[in-house]
Amino acid sequence: MELQHISQYAAVKGLKIIGTGDSTHPLWIEEIKEKLVGEESGFLRPRDRRIDQHYVLSCEVSTIYSKGGSSRRVHHVILQPNIECAEQVNDLLSHFGDLESDGRPILNCSSPELVEFVSEVSDWIEIFPAHAWTPHFSIFGIHGFNSVRECYEDQAQKIHALETGLSCYDKETQVLTAEGWKNFDEVNYDDKICTLSIETNEIEFQKPLKVHAYQHKGKMYKLKTKRVDLLVTPNHKILYSPCDFRRSPKLVLKEAELLFNKSKRFKKDGIWKGENPEYFNLPAVDVRHGSRYYSGLRYQNEKRLPVKAWLKFFGFWMAEGWTAEGKNGAYNVCLCNTNNALLSEMKELLQSFGYNIYMNKKTGTIRVRDYQLFHYLKKFGKCNEKFVPMEIKALSKDNLELFLEYYVKGDGHIYGRTGRGLSATTTSIRLRDDLQEIALKVGMSAYYKLGTKKGTPFRSASSGYKKTYRQKDAWIVYFIRKNLHTVLPSTNKKYNYIESWVDFEGPVYCVTVPNHVIYIRRNGIPVWCGNSDPPMNWRLSSLDGYVLVSNSDSHSPWPWRLGREANLFDLEELSYRELILALRREGRSRMLMTVETHPQYGKYHWSGHRNCNIKLSPKESAIHGGICPKCGKRLTKGVEQRVNELADREMGYRPRNAADYVHLLPLCELIAAVYGIEEVSSVKVWQTYNRLIEGCGSEFGVMLEAQPQKLANLCDNKLKEAIMMVREDRVTVDPGYDGVYGTIRLGDITEGVGISDG
Repeated sequence: MELQHISQYAAVKGLKIIGTGDSTHPLWIEEIKEKLVGEESGFLRPRDRRIDQHYVLSCEVSTIYSKGGSSRRVHHVILQPNIECAEQVNDLLSHFGDLESDGRPILNCSSPELVEFVSEVSDWIEIFPAHAWTPHFSIFGIHGFNSVRECYEDQAQKIHALETGLSCYDKETQVLTAEGWKNFDEVNYDDKICTLSIETNEIEFQKPLKVHAYQHKGKMYKLKTKRVDLLVTPNHKILYSPCDFRRSPKLVLKEAELLFNKSKRFKKDGIWKGENPEYFNLPAVDVRHGSRYYSGLRYQNEKRLPVKAWLKFFGFWMAEGWTAEGKNGAYNVCLCNTNNALLSEMKELLQSFGYNIYMNKKTGTIRVRDYQLFHYLKKFGKCNEKFVPMEIKALSKDNLELFLEYYVKGDGHIYGRTGRGLSATTTSIRLRDDLQEIALKVGMSAYYKLGTKKGTPFRSASSGYKKTYRQKDAWIVYFIRKNLHTVLPSTNKKYNYIESWVDFEGPVYCVTVPNHVIYIRRNGIPVWCGNSDPPMNWRLSSLDGYVLVSNSDSHSPWPWRLGREANLFDLEELSYRELILALRREGRSRMLMTVETHPQYGKYHWSGHRNCNIKLSPKESAIHGGICPKCGKRLTKGVEQRVNELADREMGYRPRNAADYVHLLPLCELIAAVYGIEEVSSVKVWQTYNRLIEGCGSEFGVMLEAQPQKLANLCDNKLKEAIMMVREDRVTVDPGYDGVYGTIRLGDITEGVGISDG
């Protein structure tokens, strides 16, 4: 970690601006003066002009003092515009501590005093809290404060940034996407997730900002009633309305652990604004020539059909229709029903489309011989393969109601004293799922149950009403019109519904979407529920005015650890002045994004006791009163628990204009983990690493930008898949605790990625 190798590895990483670190230490500042030279930009650069690297003078200092009867221990980052300022700062701080004793000196002054003293040296010195959430030495740690103003008092207006440091469903829960229901482990960044705007009550399909997956061991919140089935982590956000029946329901997001055994109402519907075309276009097709004197194909143009008439036919055909193909090239579109009035209506519709109809009232069947219609409907397969195409599901509520009405006429059931009960039957799992999605879009909800099992005898027209046996399970879809489901402790007890905490160990999943509310289902029962959390700091409204930065705290002697955390800026010009203006949100320069490791990867994410190998989630820590259940000593409070204590917002809140973020892992550590190599310094690791860098230009180029095909040309499929998993945030994380780093897991690729101190 001397300047020559810092410059070398910064270039390999893809870093343009590097902090010098330790500018308070007399020996290191002399090294800086010898090896670096000032630029007009305000940055320093190596005297060797062949090295294109920029440095900003930086240091970290520790203030330890008493306030309010408590010992306060806060670390601060200081950025300085030039060597002259750095030397003046060092001269000033030498009165409060021994600068030679450590690269991060301990100062006998308070946080407000530190800011006041260094600000007098230059207006362009920037100071901000370091690693704001670590337990032992930080502004919000166990020896810290509850707010920036409480820490810095009358100097708080000079603080513009904070340095950050290092919730979900079980695998049985699915999420609705534009392509249908998906397991969470199948969701990717190209999917469009079904979301709800709480403000407008409108259903919107949005791409995920983040896809989350990690291992969870501990308690899970379980709720199972007739209309809701949830199994989520205690901190997961539930969309609910309080049970104040005198007022209109007001939907809010709140953590599951705060709603346990409380009265609540769940929303299950929404407003859908789909498309309203006038016509349905039956696709063009090449048809075999009908004359025996000619061979080959003839082109049949697209056929325009009135959309409402088409939806009546198509809904009924989905329920009661099929296509048949004979040995000699014969083809037919067929319908069957015992209701002659319905058959007559279908006959009239098909005749209005211009088709010749063959109808047999005795068998209750209709047959149409048209290749264009046959060719289109054939793709929907047999009865157990049918599905509703996306162009139909994209239609408006009124159009979908028409489709559903005629499906139910064919293969549904209307029941109840008022005739408002509604159900439909299908042997197709895809169609069952599509009907559930259509129910949502027409202002209802739907759940399904197994009707008749595979092997059950029945009679059908297609078999000549002979006794036959079901080849597939038949599902019954129940449509619900009342979609604000109330859960009361008394009702749970009366009907033996389940609301409890259950022990859990395994993978959990979620996505982050702009609307923060997603449509999920478990065991066939759907409901609107919350999504996973962006950075924890967004939950504190008091931090909205601060730029959140993420920096590598490189204690180790290995320069390849540079850039484990980094910041992406859009600067008007490459200068120290513009960098500071971006941190102060002045001018046109700004922060775009932070690169960081997963929060769970950090050494203090969960509460715990390293000596006893005890690690507890915030909920579990609260249950034990913050005491180690093994030895009886106080646990080291984790970052997540501390955030919960200070947060005044629900999980998932994102402030306006907040910079984005991305989670990454150091490439060399990833390579070592994939191949099961204990030493990162292994020759194989660095041969692979260098080949990737040469091909992609830098480590960030490998991890963020290189196309999968390019990666495939530079490494084997195992490593390529690991890189893509990290890039797409598909890794799972076993949280760190009490000084022990978390473990990143890459599914079947490797057992786990640990990290040594550094």
